[in-house]
Amino acid sequence: MERWNPWRALRASTSVVLWFAPLGGVRGRWERGVDGRDEILIEETLGRRARREVLAHELVHVERGVGWPAATPATMQAEEERVWREALTRLAPPDQVLAFARERASVDAVTVYDVADEFDLTPETAARVVHLLWIRGLVG
Repeated sequence: MERWNPWRALRASTSVVLWFAPLGGVRGRWERGVDGRDEILIEETLGRRARREVLAHELVHVERGVGWPAATPATMQAEEERVWREALTRLAPPDQVLAFARERASVDAVTVYDVADEFDLTPETAARVVHLLWIRGLVG
């Protein structure tokens, strides 16, 4: 099964514009304009894998449509977690991560770096993926 590719999803969209810009410590941002077009900004200094992760996250924001200024800070705090969970599930589907880990474990111990390499993630994001699997009770 082909994995979800946020760059391909972006190309398929007719309403999303992407910019790379200095964001002063923020990795990415999504805004919906008054014209209904969506604008995604990604911190220009991020590496390739981090850009891919942030794009995935911001595309999920676009789909869900929950954001500033209409949403409250409490809503946005909860929304950020929901959006990250969905983005990570698309980038590294749990069934595929588990299948990879089972296969890789037959050779050697599986590390976060192995998951990062297999799913084209930063090590920090791969650690979040593994943590989500643990929370879901899929790994011990």
